[in-house]
Amino acid sequence: MKVTFTFLVALLTLTSCKAQEKTSTNTTTENTVVSTSESTPQDNDYSGKITEEDFKSGNLKEWFMPGYEAYEPEEEIVEKINKNIDEYKIKVFMGTWCSDSRREIPKLYSLLDKIDYNQDQLEVIAVDRSKTTAQGYEKNYDIQFVPTIIFIDKNGKEVNRFVEFPQETLEEDILNIVTNQPYKNSYAD
Repeated sequence: MKVTFTFLVALLTLTSCKAQEKTSTNTTTENTVVSTSESTPQDNDYSGKITEEDFKSGNLKEWFMPGYEAYEPEEEIVEKINKNIDEYKIKVFMGTWCSDSRREIPKLYSLLDKIDYNQDQLEVIAVDRSKTTAQGYEKNYDIQFVPTIIFIDKNGKEVNRFVEFPQETLEEDILNIVTNQPYKNSYAD
């Protein structure tokens, strides 16, 4: 009887320790996953590349879609942009947390969709509140304010940039840039 009792106590102890070990391992694994997981485009402080599909889905669509659908640029200006914009690649730095980005980026996408701009020529990068990304996408671009929309010619040279808010309207500012008209953003020297 003593042997059976001792055996049962030992068995229960081992089983109990094994269950705790599994629980402990799962907790550690869960904590590790939570603490090291990368953010996604749906997070408010996301930094990294982001697509039009990201904006049109999840919680981003709550602020993206109303601005995208309501934007009605002047048709005459859109036609002029359409004749000239294919000469440029566009690199955008924006913040999903930033009110200026939330105002201008839906308009930009709406405009580019209206002219059927080649999305392969567009790169949109979300930055964190310090205007950086873990990948360093912003290096060499002197990003101080967002959104910053950079127009790059076929030789890879920056031609001009739209920064934070328009001087006239978004489409008029873009037209001035892509037709090489005089244009300075609010922060240009």
